[in-house]
Amino acid sequence: MISFLELLNIIWVTLFVCFISTAISSFLAAPLALCLGLKNGVVIKVLRTVVTALSNVPPIVAGLLVYMLTSRSGPLAPAGWVYSKTAMVMAQILVVTPLIASVIFPMFLEMQKDFMETCKGLSLKKSKIYYLLFRECRYVYASAILIGFGRAMSEVAAVSLAGGNIRHKTRVLTTAIMLSTGKGDFAEALSLAGILIALVLLVNFLAGKLKGKNTDVL
Repeated sequence: MISFLELLNIIWVTLFVCFISTAISSFLAAPLALCLGLKNGVVIKVLRTVVTALSNVPPIVAGLLVYMLTSRSGPLAPAGWVYSKTAMVMAQILVVTPLIASVIFPMFLEMQKDFMETCKGLSLKKSKIYYLLFRECRYVYASAILIGFGRAMSEVAAVSLAGGNIRHKTRVLTTAIMLSTGKGDFAEALSLAGILIALVLLVNFLAGKLKGKNTDVL
């Protein structure tokens, strides 16, 4: 039976890893989406296909890659990141970044012609154009981030392989649910699942409140 303190630790690790990985992924996905949505050419078209494909790659592949990099025989072995929160964040970044980018860049692609021509006609600087573009697509961007966060929260394979599901260190809600189910403790597994669902709903509620404040300001 999971104690209250252990439960708090599991929730903390879950939120820490998911928030950090989603935040980093959102920053990495933004310039990638701009490049894919506003530029043209054979290479860009190939990259669009690759990014879209990567958004559907099984997370276990990301976990395996991170484990190979951080294990004793990997190039990142001296850093001591094997079975750590850092490794879990790295794995989730590989999963979430292409997902967020694949949601955003089609919107930029649709706005490419009319929006960019209008901005160029007004002789706006690139920094101003990018600011206006993200302002116009802010709700799509926010939705993409929420989708990425939901993916991170529900992930099992990548974080289990990269983090090792170590008690009091790298155990998150999804891996704890998997462990409880494996032990046949379905009551505990359902309780943990309820907490996971509640956390996801809470994040979406807070995001909706922030969206409402932005609408009021505008």
